[in-house]
Amino acid sequence: MVIPSIALVSMLLLAGPPGPAAARCAGKLSGAAEGAFECTVSVRAGEEGQALFVIEAHAPIPGVPAYSPGSFEIPLPVKAKTYTLDSLGQGVASVAAEGGTLYTAAKTFGRRGEVDVVFTTVKADPATKDAWEVHGSYRARLLPVGSGKRGEVVVEVTF
Repeated sequence: MVIPSIALVSMLLLAGPPGPAAARCAGKLSGAAEGAFECTVSVRAGEEGQALFVIEAHAPIPGVPAYSPGSFEIPLPVKAKTYTLDSLGQGVASVAAEGGTLYTAAKTFGRRGEVDVVFTTVKADPATKDAWEVHGSYRARLLPVGSGKRGEVVVEVTF
């Protein structure tokens, strides 16, 4: 079982609301939890030579107790390319489904699931230092946490 470090979770939660470089996005969950959501994507400087890619959902999804589409570190410089869990820094995506099963894709002390972040365009935000305007897509395949659990949740976002 992969458990995000307290420092990582704190960093992701304390990253704050998206700034001026945030782009509107639309996402959906499929598999063991289903639904659509509106969101915001932002990329801004983090710590130690990394940028922080954050997808912030705007509202709950009926029938889904909790979800966090994803937050991952991106190595600098931020480029228009495809990032996978191998090339991303630490991060996590999670969905709590009805019935109590938690699904995650994460890169912390280990790896779990699959993540693809595709930036088709990247542009420095002229209004915000160390922030980027990005467009592209995101896909994460989340696996159940705990033994004896089955299924998966796929998170897809376009921005």
